[in-house]
Amino acid sequence: MSWRIEIKPSAEKQYLKLDTTTRQRVKDALLALELDEKPLLHPRVRPLTGSLKGDYRVRVGGWRMLFTPDRELRVLHVYAIVPRGDAY
Repeated sequence: MSWRIEIKPSAEKQYLKLDTTTRQRVKDALLALELDEKPLLHPRVRPLTGSLKGDYRVRVGGWRMLFTPDRELRVLHVYAIVPRGDAY
């Protein structure tokens, strides 16, 4: 059973501001996570620490997508798509 991706309004707003190439790369990364049986073990996914412990990030070039997994419902809640330097 695959996971579902839910994009929060704040992340969607950030997504729409991206250039076409980056937007396609983000879309491809989301699809890869959605189709992966174990997206939290994907090579580009890393757990966050500190105040964001329990959340994860996936690297897409110079951008980071931040998300919270719901393991019971198998949903990844994407809440931010930000430049690498602003991510944490």
